[in-house]
Amino acid sequence: MSQNYFSYDEAVIRELYRVYSCCIETVLQSLTQPPYRYYVRVNVLRTDPSWLAEQLRKIGFEVYVDEFIEEALWFPVEGPQKLDLDDIECEIVVDKFTAESVYLGANVYAPGVIDIRGSCKEGHRAAVIAPNNIIVAVGRLANDFESKIKMKQGLVVKVEASVFRVPSLRETLYYEKGYVYEQALPSMYVAKVLDPKPGSIIVDMCAAPGGKTSHIYELVRGKAKIYAFDHSRKKIEKLKRELMRLGHKGIIVVRADSRYLDKDFPWLKADYVLLDPPCTALGVRPKLYDRKTGNDIVSAADYQRQFLRTAWNILKPGGILVYSTCTLTMAENEDNIRYAVEELGFELEEAIPFRGSRGYWCKECQWFHPHVHGTPGHFIAKLYKPK
Repeated sequence: MSQNYFSYDEAVIRELYRVYSCCIETVLQSLTQPPYRYYVRVNVLRTDPSWLAEQLRKIGFEVYVDEFIEEALWFPVEGPQKLDLDDIECEIVVDKFTAESVYLGANVYAPGVIDIRGSCKEGHRAAVIAPNNIIVAVGRLANDFESKIKMKQGLVVKVEASVFRVPSLRETLYYEKGYVYEQALPSMYVAKVLDPKPGSIIVDMCAAPGGKTSHIYELVRGKAKIYAFDHSRKKIEKLKRELMRLGHKGIIVVRADSRYLDKDFPWLKADYVLLDPPCTALGVRPKLYDRKTGNDIVSAADYQRQFLRTAWNILKPGGILVYSTCTLTMAENEDNIRYAVEELGFELEEAIPFRGSRGYWCKECQWFHPHVHGTPGHFIAKLYKPK
C-alpha cells in the first residue's frame, strides 16, 4: 500500500533501514494515517487544563488530560471510515497540503484547488482528490465556487465526510481566547527536555510557527529573556500573531538567518538554545504522498550542522542545547549528534522527561517512532557545553 504514497529512491530506503531494519513497510504504513490521539497544549498562564477539559466536555467534545504532561489534552481521532461515493458528480483535485488537511475533516478553500473534473454545479456532491488520485473526503460544492477558485479566495467544498476526523477547536471561544495551541505530543517534550529556568536567556533558533517558543514562555511563566528567530517573513508574521493570541508579551522576535547569529549578533550569549532546524520531515503524519531522494537527506544534514556550529558559538559555557527534528533518518539525527559531540565539543545529557525510545549510538537521546508510539516521528537530544 505504501508504494502508492511514497516515492523514495534507494538511498532514502537505505537510510531508513539504518533505523528500521526489520520493519520499514510497517513504518511507512503508519505514516499514511494520523496518530490515534489528537493533541493540544493548554496555555497554563490563562487557564487550568482540568477545568478546560471539563468545559470542552460540556459542549460535546470527548477529551482527556494526558497521563504525563499536565498541560496536554488529547482527543480520539475518528476513522478510518469508508466514504459513500454514490451520486458523485464532480471531483475537486487539491494540492498536497490541502489534501492532508481535508483527509482529517477540514473544508476545501480556493487556494488549495488545482483542478476540477466532471460536471460541477453548486450544491453537487463532490469527491475531494489528492494529487495522487486518493479520495480524501466528500462534500457539497459551495455557492459561486467557480468565481472563488478564480479569485483564489473562499469556501469551495463543505466537507460532509472524510477518511479521518479530528476535532476542530478553532471556532470555539477557548481558541480565540488563547487557551490552547495545537501541538503534537513529541513536540511538547522538546521544551520539557530543555527545562528552562526563570531569569535565563533563551534562544529559539528556528522558532516559527511558535509552538515551542510559546511553550518555553509558559514553562518560565514569562520570566526569562526569550529570543525567537526565523528566516521567513511570512513565518515571522504568523509567529507574532500566535504569540499575540496566546497573550505572550516580551518575546523578542527577529527575522534572521540563524546560521549566522554569532556573526550578526556577536553580543548574543544564551543559557539555553533550542534548535529545531529544517529537515526532511519523514516523521510527519498523515502523508498522502511524499517524494524524497538521498540528496535531500545529505543536503538537510549538512544544513543542520551549520546551525549546530552557531548554537555552540552563542551558548555560554555551561549552557544547554536541545536539538530536535520531525524526521526519521540517522543522518539528520544521531549522526549530527555524534558530530556535535566529537567535532564541536558538546557533551550528551539524558533527554528527560523520557517517553519515547532510546537512541542507538546515543542512548541518552529520545526517538518517537510512529509505528511504536502512535505519534508523529520525532527525535530529541540534549547537549551540554562544558565550562
